[in-house]
Parts: sequence; structure tokens; C-alpha cells
Amino acid sequence: MIQKNIFLRVCISVFIIAVLFLISCSSGNADKKVNGKSDSLLKKDSVKKQICTLKNDTTVVISGFHVDIALPVKEAIGTILILNGWNFSRDHCCKNCSFCDEAKGKGFRLIMPEMGLSVFSDKIYPETRNDWRKYPTRTWVIDTMIPFMQKHFNLLIQNDNNFLYGISTGSRGVALIALHTKNIFLAGAALSGDYDQTLMKNDNLMRGFYGNYDLFPDRWEGDENPFRNASKYTIPIYFGHGLKDQVVASEQTILFYKELKRVKPDVGFELHTDSLGGHNYKFWGSQTKAVLDFFLKNRK
Repeated sequence: MIQKNIFLRVCISVFIIAVLFLISCSSGNADKKVNGKSDSLLKKDSVKKQICTLKNDTTVVISGFHVDIALPVKEAIGTILILNGWNFSRDHCCKNCSFCDEAKGKGFRLIMPEMGLSVFSDKIYPETRNDWRKYPTRTWVIDTMIPFMQKHFNLLIQNDNNFLYGISTGSRGVALIALHTKNIFLAGAALSGDYDQTLMKNDNLMRGFYGNYDLFPDRWEGDENPFRNASKYTIPIYFGHGLKDQVVASEQTILFYKELKRVKPDVGFELHTDSLGGHNYKFWGSQTKAVLDFFLKNRK
């Protein structure tokens, strides 16, 4: 009887261990959810690293924020982090121009976080509007989202073929994330963005996040300001801006590019302007081929 009891306990222990092993990949950690886009989302590659292989496009939830992951139509050659414009959905670019389809056709994976009304600030300040406090910051992107992608999907690994792409406020995100990360991204593309908020001290968006310039100049001029930190950039960036842009002044891009070229002439920045371009997908879509060629040129 004693031997039977021991045998039964051993069987139960083995069964429990097997069940825990099978569910560990799909659980990942308590913060991750899969939203039904793929029945075969997670395949166990490594128990220790908890790395899972994606077989289909999917969406994960990280600290309450949705992130889409889209796979290429052929063997992957790199990953693009796409940052959409202010109050644009995470898939807004994919729905309104050919960039996503063309990028996937070239072999790029796409990662698209839901940034909402974010201006990619370091944090939420006491003066930040209450209705804007719920959106992610660049700190969430750098300290939470990127490590999550590295741990669970082996994506955005240091020194891999990773790139940044942004439109409108997303371009500000490109500049700030490129400034505050090292050895993760090889190059970026920023279309129709703003990079020096001190040139628009009465802008309601900037004031809504940082507070008034006169009261908090350090926030406006410090590490939240790409232009003022031009000497710290180490990766090449493709800049595009329409000269008929009525939303973000083209001088934001032109002045930032000139400053980058002045202080870091060997990094490989490029500027492309369109005399008829506006703040819209007609212009942004027209830049797709040049942006993807820029990424391919800067691949390892």
C-alpha cells in the first residue's frame, strides 16, 4: 500500500509539472493577453528565456496598452517600430497608405503600439492634462514594451536590424526614442514631425503635457527637446516634410536636419522636402519607397 501511494504521488507530481510546462508559454507573464488573431500564436522555444515563435499576425497587451505585431510575407530581414500620429490608431498608417504592405513585402516585421494622445514625453507631469494622463510615454516604450518584445518574441534585440518609422507626432517619437536608446535601432525615418517645442511656446499640445514654458523651461529645453540634443544622435535618420504643411511647420524638420548635419556631419542624415506636400497620406505615402530604401541601405 505504501509503495502504491508513493507511485501515485509521483504520477501526480509529473502530471502537474507537465501541465505547468505546457501553459507557461501561453501565460508568459500576467501582463500579456492575446486577442484572438492567432490560434497558434505561441510555440515554446526556450523554457528559461520564455521566447515564443509567432506564426501569424497578432496583438498583445502590455501594461494595458495594445501592440500589433505584423509578420512579413517572406523571410524576415528586420523589424520596424511604427509610431503613428497624435490620436491616430495603432494601425492608422497601415489602413491609409501602402507603407505596411510594402514593408512586409520587403521582409520587415512591423510592431505598432497604441500611443493615442502621447507626445512621447519622458513621464506624465503634474501639469499634464488629466484626460491625457492615461496614454503611454516614451519611458513605457523603452523600459516596458521593448524589453517585453525582447523577452517573449526575440524582437528588437540589440544590434539587430531594427528601425524606427513615424509620421506627424510619431516622428517626434522617432527622434526621442532614437535619442534615449543605444544599440537597438540602426536607423529611423521621421515624416512631418516637430523637434523643437521652444519654437511654438503657445502650442496647446506642448503646453498640455509640459505646462507653460515660462514656468517649466527645463522641460521644454532639456532631454524632451530633440533639437537641443542634436549632438547626441548616433543613428542616421531620414527626414521628410511637405512645404505646404499647414499642421506642423516644415521649418521644424529643416532646422533640425541642419543642426544634426552641423554637429554630426558623418552620421548619414537625409532630408527630403516636397514643394506641394501637405500634412497627409498623399505626402507620407509618396515617401514609402525612399524610406524603405533608406532602411535597406542601413541594414547590417
